[in-house]
Amino acid sequence: MARRIVETNAVSLDREKLQVVVIYEEGVSKQQIRNENPYSKRHGVIFPSAGAYEVRGLDY
Repeated sequence: MARRIVETNAVSLDREKLQVVVIYEEGVSKQQIRNENPYSKRHGVIFPSAGAYEVRGLDY
């Protein structure tokens, strides 16, 4: 089953730019994630594929 991945940019206390990547458990919908984190900018999906994972929707 697919898992959702969300990428958000943030700034640390030291004013360093951070890229925060959150991987959600299986079965969480995109709408639930948007309600939980309205500031998320990029959404993608991770699919299990032959013992590894394939990311779709983000440029990795």
